[in-house]
Amino acid sequence: MKNSNTAVWDVLTSKAQAEARQARFRYDNALSRKEQAIARDQKVDQMLVEYAEKLNVIQGRAHSTTEAANFRQFLVQLQSIKADSSRELALYQHDCDAASKVLRLAEQERHKYEQLAERANQKQRALVARRETKEAEVQSLMQFNLKSRSQY
Repeated sequence: MKNSNTAVWDVLTSKAQAEARQARFRYDNALSRKEQAIARDQKVDQMLVEYAEKLNVIQGRAHSTTEAANFRQFLVQLQSIKADSSRELALYQHDCDAASKVLRLAEQERHKYEQLAERANQKQRALVARRETKEAEVQSLMQFNLKSRSQY
């Protein structure tokens, strides 16, 4: 038989576990968005290098001014995309850090309530063991007294 203290701790533990799962879900989503932003940022970096090299090749040979201007304009657009990508990555990094902090706190709460629930369960088991020991002692004493009376 559980007393109300252990039931309360079990409910609080269950609630803390649910909150920790929710925090883990949010953190995983934030981490996924951050990783996708990193991949996009790296792709833009690769494109910048690739098109800068192409522009250098074009400038090293006979070319039309329109062709070089188009490459330069495209590089400017890529640099703008890179700036946007970097800002986006910084935002996702911030979201990921915040979600990580919330997750850490939720896990600490979950762990705390699990420990408190376990402590309450241990106390309950110790109480039951003491009660059973006391009952066994009473039974033994009663049997001893009955045997003592029957001997006289």
